Amino acid sequence: MLAACLCFKDSAAYLDEWLRFHFVQGFRRFYLYNNGSTDDWRQRIAGWIRGGWVVARDFPGLGVQARIYDDCLAAARGEAAWLAFLDDDEFLFPASDGSLAGVLERYGAHAGVAVSWMIYGSSGAAAAEPRWVTERFLRRAAGADNHVKCVVRPERVVRSHVIGHAFVPAGGFDIVDESGRPISEPLSPSPSAQVLRINHYMVKSWEEWRLRRSRPQADSGIPNIHPESSWRQWDEAWSSVEDRSALRFLQAMRDCTAGGGPAWRCGVD
Repeated sequence: MLAACLCFKDSAAYLDEWLRFHFVQGFRRFYLYNNGSTDDWRQRIAGWIRGGWVVARDFPGLGVQARIYDDCLAAARGEAAWLAFLDDDEFLFPASDGSLAGVLERYGAHAGVAVSWMIYGSSGAAAAEPRWVTERFLRRAAGADNHVKCVVRPERVVRSHVIGHAFVPAGGFDIVDESGRPISEPLSPSPSAQVLRINHYMVKSWEEWRLRRSRPQADSGIPNIHPESSWRQWDEAWSSVEDRSALRFLQAMRDCTAGGGPAWRCGVD
């Protein structure tokens, strides 16, 4: 079974899209850790919880993301074959046609695979809209970023090393990049996204950026330290290339609706 771990705060507006997208990729268990939200997130995804797709847990505190991830590893052992550590602005999928489970089979002898970000910018958007993130933002950086996030085999990983970017594997195993090279740090010396990719919607609209970056970071407990002027400069590079690859999943995401609740019309009884 494919499973995903998410630590979030005040992300009610984004959770349903994130769940739909990853359900379409083949995920069937979502461990969601609420880190002190004050919005109506639980009501927004009530159908997912009721259907058993989402296991939700409250985990308050500042700078507790590493503890959350270790707790999630323990919960997934014996239940999930693969566990992806993602944020609510990160969307994991195969770079070409084929199933995510089929691609992950290539790395089955390892402790996990580290997947590069493809960073998406604001596309010039000033204000938030109700449309999905994957529909609104279609411009990204020219190449893969050197930051990686990990999809691991829970039984072959000891603990989180650098939150979701790096893990300590059990003896005899490595976490590898998509080319099969061992990687033990959060930055790849040879980033690529030819096999797997994570679309990271780092900015969204500037209205959404200001709201998100005003909050303490889940890993450190401190606010974002970089001024908006710096982010504006980075955003120019992150909005340089049009890439509509995630749109191929939109119809399947829309079909995950109604009836008995989310996911009942995604080909699952």
